[in-house]
Amino acid sequence: MVDISVWITTYNHEEFIAQAIESVLMQQTTFTYELVIGEDCSTDGTRDIVLDYKARYPNKIRLLLPETNLGMVPMTKASYALCTGRYISWLDGDDYWTDPHKLQQQVEFLEAHPTFSLCFHKVMLLNQTLGSETDSGDPAYKELDNTLATKHLIYIYNPVYALSVVHRNVLGDALPDWLFTLPYPDWGFYLALSQYGNAKYLPQPMGVYRIHKGGAYSGQTFNHNASQIIKFFTLVKGPFQKEFGAEIDSVIRYYHSMLFKRNFKQFKLLEAAKHGILRLLR
Repeated sequence: MVDISVWITTYNHEEFIAQAIESVLMQQTTFTYELVIGEDCSTDGTRDIVLDYKARYPNKIRLLLPETNLGMVPMTKASYALCTGRYISWLDGDDYWTDPHKLQQQVEFLEAHPTFSLCFHKVMLLNQTLGSETDSGDPAYKELDNTLATKHLIYIYNPVYALSVVHRNVLGDALPDWLFTLPYPDWGFYLALSQYGNAKYLPQPMGVYRIHKGGAYSGQTFNHNASQIIKFFTLVKGPFQKEFGAEIDSVIRYYHSMLFKRNFKQFKLLEAAKHGILRLLR
């Protein structure tokens, strides 16, 4: 068994995937790691690039290459099952790491702190359209010694960028069914992992998150993402109702309120009325 599986899922990332892979291969570690790539039958040259890297690094890279496009959630489930390391590190095919000691730092933290299940860090946000770069900022729980429990993940935004994650391989094959009903399975993963220990935030930036038109989240409108977050927390409420039902309802009300205001300003009065009513029902 390798010490850490680096997990990449990619689709139509021809422009970006080589940089993502190179940022993994530059990692300097005292432990073993592998690179698991799920390539979801892209329509551009992504698969050819991935196959070229596999040919050059046959003992380092493992591939999942479906013959037809699976979609985000089925690809997530199928490729995650190939990650057998003691730890799992995440990286999307359109993002990349910048620090060659990233994995070493995060694994060392988790080795020294067995009560933590997850470690993540600040990232830089690269807007491909504007050509600008800013940092993601420190999350709202800074006063908590940069430590998150489950309750801190039930918030109006997901505080964890996937490219920054290293976690213990504690979920194994027993992934909860509800996780794969979610529009944002990564956020669901963090909630599931929080049942096994806290998450630690490291304030140094060690990777870059791209904002671009093809991004699964960043490429969508606010109205789309807000509706998806409402769906996410409506589905999550089942398994977390007993402890966090009130907090989940608060997040759902927030997004219904935001959609009410935006639709009202856009003179979409029926949509505004719908969200106004749904907000009051929470």
